[in-house]
Amino acid sequence: PPPNHADRDPISSPSASQETTTNEPILIRDRYLVDLGTPIPELSQPSAKAYAAEDRRDLSRKIYALTCTPGMPVRIETIKAIQGRQYRGILPLVDWEVSSWPPLGQSTPVIIYERPLGGCIVPHTQHREARITAHDICHKFADPLIDGLQVINELVGPHRAIRPENLYYLDENMEEVVLGPNVTAPPGFDQAPSFETIYRAMCIPEGRGLGDFSDDIFALAVTFIHFIVGYDPLAKQNEDDLIFKRLENGSYYNICSNIQIPLELIEPLQNMMLDDPTERWGAKEIIDWVTEQITNPVEIFSPKKAKAPFLFRNRQHFSFSTLALHFAQQPQDAIRAFDNENLHTWIKRYPSNPKILDSITKLLQEAKTKTDSLRGSDAYLVSLISILLDPGAPIHYKDLTFMPDGFGAVLAIYWSRRGIPQDPAHVLSQDILANWFTAQGPLTSRLAEQQEAFAKLKIILSNNALGYGLERIVYELSPGFPCQSRMVVKANLIDIKYLLPAMEEAASSEDTTASPIDRDIAAFIATHFREAVEPHLKALASEKRDTSVIGMLSLLAFLQWKLDAPLMLALSSWVGGLLGP
Repeated sequence: PPPNHADRDPISSPSASQETTTNEPILIRDRYLVDLGTPIPELSQPSAKAYAAEDRRDLSRKIYALTCTPGMPVRIETIKAIQGRQYRGILPLVDWEVSSWPPLGQSTPVIIYERPLGGCIVPHTQHREARITAHDICHKFADPLIDGLQVINELVGPHRAIRPENLYYLDENMEEVVLGPNVTAPPGFDQAPSFETIYRAMCIPEGRGLGDFSDDIFALAVTFIHFIVGYDPLAKQNEDDLIFKRLENGSYYNICSNIQIPLELIEPLQNMMLDDPTERWGAKEIIDWVTEQITNPVEIFSPKKAKAPFLFRNRQHFSFSTLALHFAQQPQDAIRAFDNENLHTWIKRYPSNPKILDSITKLLQEAKTKTDSLRGSDAYLVSLISILLDPGAPIHYKDLTFMPDGFGAVLAIYWSRRGIPQDPAHVLSQDILANWFTAQGPLTSRLAEQQEAFAKLKIILSNNALGYGLERIVYELSPGFPCQSRMVVKANLIDIKYLLPAMEEAASSEDTTASPIDRDIAAFIATHFREAVEPHLKALASEKRDTSVIGMLSLLAFLQWKLDAPLMLALSSWVGGLLGP
């Protein structure tokens, strides 16, 4: 089993003994000087703090730094894809580095961005300094932003961090609008639920997943609504109640029902916020709107509803979707509800596939023979029942709610915050994920790829050897998640080339009677090292001590050779001591 990391929480709270109050500047890439004494709250992200910075090679250049939360999976593919490039509608990412961060007593990614000279747009709208009109929304905002979204989507996927506070004026004249940073946390993590499409809004923040271009379109529309009215129309609404209302009546209606939208924006916003992603406007339709071309009207269908409600825990349900969500929130009561013939009758009469009740009944009957196993538990049964009732909704299991493409971030953050991630592991090992894919019917190519990937990951999970198991899965699914080995966790390692130097630095304070390669380091190497390491891992996993030590030595030597690493004296001494006379 994986080690228990519950004694540390690099994401939410570095220990008090690690924290310092030093304001000494930090040098990034031997070029960018970050001033820890000058935070910039208005440019901070929910998951990253902003500080003043200067380019020592070009002091006239206006930049700032974002320091990420240690242990948080960053979007490393996006960082590498857009670093040093200029795209219309996107705030330029200048450079980045994992750097020592004295206030936290450990290292963390530091991202250097071009500073938006006009600042965040929200304060200007709140103070009525710059009233945003319907014409502005179409030509000043939608036009450049859709360009930027298309480019980033083609490069590395959707933006997934579109909200009013993350849009900026790049120039002092407040004419050039850009999307802000999206790399300091998993996709959707920093978003309020109202900016997420309905199923992703149900998820825990780390479980919202990458999604696709249509998720960005939805968030863009909600952002436009905030700018038009000048405030958050949902500020006083309970998030849980809003989810149920959106499922019952549609997202556009529940977000816009009590506000005035300019007539010329009603159709575009409504089409950008359709809950069915196959019907939602895409880039072409938005470009047609911006360029005043004729747009094809979209027929809007009301959510499917039963003629009469089913009452569960004092809430009336007219749809499978709301009932599935409520069941997932109350699994014990949900199972007892099936003792009520009224529920059976209601499901049979629902305007959908009547065979759903047969499938649920079969599940409940099979569970009676598995009362001593996980597959007989209420949490497991309700997870599968919820999938049958609402196949497109996220996976619910205990306190986890996530889309399949958010599983990697769920696993990573669970591991960092709580220790052994048994509940996420059960979702994979007990085929909850497999059941979700089966329930989707004919799969898109994207979902088929995900299904195949999870099938392979289940095989990796069943292999408990070094370099495999849950550790391997978390690094495979979250390439921006740092190595969690206790020996190097403070180094916040994302890049394999810094692994040996970090191990060398730690070697002087470690127990040298144990192997320097633990389960986390082995899995991190197997994931990030682009050479064949299976023979070395096989030898390392041997029960014969001599064979295991030789496997460890050969793997470290192979890494040193291929990564062109310098001489590692302390690590060499450690390994030499294990070899014996």
